[in-house]
Amino acid sequence: MVIGLGLTLGGQSITAKAGFFDPPIQQALETAPQGVPVNDYFSLGKISNNSAVLADTPFGKGQAVQLTDKVSQLGTVWTNDSSEMSLNSDATASMWMNFGNRNSSSGDGMAFVLQNDTRNLSASSTDNAGTPLGGETLGVWGSDKDKTKSQASDVASSAIKNSWALEFDTYPNKTTGNGAPGVSSSFDDDPNLAAPYAHIASGFPSSSATYTMHSAQGGYYATMNHIQPIYKSSAGWMVDGAWHHVTLKWNATDQTMTYIYDDKDPKTGNPLPNAESRTVSVPKKAIDPGNTGKVRWGFTGSTGTRFEPNAVVFEQIPGIVNANTTATIKDETTQKTVASGDSVGAGHSMRLTYNLAYTGGSQNWKDIKAQLNLPSNIDYTDGSISYGDNALPETKLSKSDIGSGALILPIQELSKTNPTATITLNGDAKVGSTAQLTNKFVGANALTDARTPDFTVTPASKTSPLHMAWTGDSVSGKTSVAPKTDVPVTAQLSYGDQSSVDNSKTTLHPVLNGESLQPEPLKATDKPGQVTYSVPQAKLLSGQDNTLQLYAEDGDGRISDKLTYTITVKAGALDMSVPTGATFKQTTLTGAEQLIQPSDDFNVSVTDTRGANNKWVLYAKATPFVSLLRETLPGSLIYKQGDSKQDLTAGFVEIKSRTTTSDNDIVDVSKGWRADSGLLLDVQGNAIGGSSKQPARYGGTITWSFTNSVSTN
Repeated sequence: MVIGLGLTLGGQSITAKAGFFDPPIQQALETAPQGVPVNDYFSLGKISNNSAVLADTPFGKGQAVQLTDKVSQLGTVWTNDSSEMSLNSDATASMWMNFGNRNSSSGDGMAFVLQNDTRNLSASSTDNAGTPLGGETLGVWGSDKDKTKSQASDVASSAIKNSWALEFDTYPNKTTGNGAPGVSSSFDDDPNLAAPYAHIASGFPSSSATYTMHSAQGGYYATMNHIQPIYKSSAGWMVDGAWHHVTLKWNATDQTMTYIYDDKDPKTGNPLPNAESRTVSVPKKAIDPGNTGKVRWGFTGSTGTRFEPNAVVFEQIPGIVNANTTATIKDETTQKTVASGDSVGAGHSMRLTYNLAYTGGSQNWKDIKAQLNLPSNIDYTDGSISYGDNALPETKLSKSDIGSGALILPIQELSKTNPTATITLNGDAKVGSTAQLTNKFVGANALTDARTPDFTVTPASKTSPLHMAWTGDSVSGKTSVAPKTDVPVTAQLSYGDQSSVDNSKTTLHPVLNGESLQPEPLKATDKPGQVTYSVPQAKLLSGQDNTLQLYAEDGDGRISDKLTYTITVKAGALDMSVPTGATFKQTTLTGAEQLIQPSDDFNVSVTDTRGANNKWVLYAKATPFVSLLRETLPGSLIYKQGDSKQDLTAGFVEIKSRTTTSDNDIVDVSKGWRADSGLLLDVQGNAIGGSSKQPARYGGTITWSFTNSVSTN
């Protein structure tokens, strides 16, 4: 009995089975790995009596597709139009497959198919009447059921057109000789298949070159040419009830497909050591003769007189989301990346980095949860999550946020504008060993994983602790400095057993704002255990607090206390100096236009303490000059350079631009102003002055303004 849940998918009703399966498939579904929801991206094939149905797993409804579960069935499922794979860019598809556990009683298998058949969702193998065929065709290969047909092209014409297939064939069809014509059970009599059991192989179903015709008493039959097969000398190596992971990688440039079988453990997600891999040529013209740049893909599955419960869970769907993830552990004390089997000293500063990258697709990578398995031999102190889109704020993680063991973190949606997320976890190594661990990154439309290596943390060869304490002016644990200033700090190292510190075998490890700086040996000229370190000004961030962490390691691998020191760097400034009551030189009017210079005390300068390579532009504008009697001076304030003359009373005029060359950059703007250049009062010939003893006085206002970039004028 089957209990169904009605779902509409691709114009057909898909049944999501809720229970009462045959025991083998029920057990398989109960242990199925996590996948993406099938009905978001796939449609059932539009063939008569399609046996494919959706099935539920512990991770949710419709997480699996069951293609067959009885004799004489054919099931097909295809990506819908919006989920087709692009052939013009690299892509990866991954899935979990289960073939039941009927061993040598199994048949016939499944096939992963790329196709551009004009029948679209209705594509399948057919007989002469156009009826869909299963059995040894697996629903994709041609049929030699008509024993009167002697040409390979006759067989190829009944296959899915413009296609490439990777078959997972669980039944060896090896009938030959006079008993073969009309039986449709001879495809696997191929010298490329050395073992007479289940196998994996690829080929082009609608190509005549795929089939070899044989003549026998009573008619003709065909065998198939299997390309780059994978097989083993065991009847049950695929049909063992387990979930088998399959990865397919399309290389758009080389036009090749790489298929990898059994590359991950279904329980842990860890890589399996003996994964089988093959790479084959798949010319675009063979599967996309119309040059559309796209291809529909999916699965077919069939049974004959023998059967098996074929099921698939989709993990990564090409064209929807292309994503990859990595995980690394770095020993910040030695500045080395930890590899599998490495040993790390106890107390070493450790950093775990998980990188998520979105590389394209028709959808953003949505609703992502990072499911991390943390190495147990690290004591975690803090961490962060940062994004490729700098507009997104960084998420800070505290010691209590991280905890130990399993950690689940929500990740912002990744897209073209926010293509990366980086999770960083910091901590200190503690004695013990950890196995290789798999971390999963589970989104609504893609799943990826990444592993951290197995490694061991070993104790120091001596047990007396190494202590470090601030000394002198550093005892306060903080300081405030001007920009671009080196900051000296001092400390003292000592052992718990009062033994002497050997400076020549002791190394200082500075960490500034989370970045490990170049380690330094203690100075041989200093007293034993004396620490003197100068924080490089080039590494300090201006206008904010900087956190220095300082610790030491001796020749026996002992790590000292890790001290912190806060350095507040005052923000640099951009300032100018101008006289508040500047005057222009007293001048006798001639009745003609005259340029009047500022007086000698009219000095303008700019001081920039923001550091080298900062930029600024100085502008000025002026009001008209008027007398105490409200009479306006016929003239204006101008800025003259060569033949160029700009009127400040008309608006802001650029006076000077500068890119600084030092940390305390001072520019005398008025230096070089002359009688015919610089800032000048341009007085017209009709101006009226006073007497030498009582000259006419006019006044105005100059407004100065800065921008912090070079003018494009």
